[in-house]
Amino acid sequence: MKLLKKYIVAVIASCVLAVSAMAVEPQKGNEKPPPPPKPPSEVRQPPKDPPPPRNNNDGNKGNNGDKRGGKPE
Repeated sequence: MKLLKKYIVAVIASCVLAVSAMAVEPQKGNEKPPPPPKPPSEVRQPPKDPPPPRNNNDGNKGNNGDKRGGKPE
C-alpha cells in the first residue's frame, strides 16, 4: 500500500513538472510572418452644398440668445 501511494505521488509530481516545463518553454515554429502592408486607399467624398442663407429679416441671428438649456426660469 505504501509502495502504491509513493508510486502515485511520483507519477503526479512528474506530470506536474512536465506540464510546468512545457508552459515555461516557448514553442518554436508557431511564429507567423507579419501581414503585408495594405496599399493606401483614397476615399472620395461627395461635394457639399452650401447651407441655405439665414433669415435675418426678423432679427434671427441663428443663435439661441440666452437659452442655454437646463432649468427654465
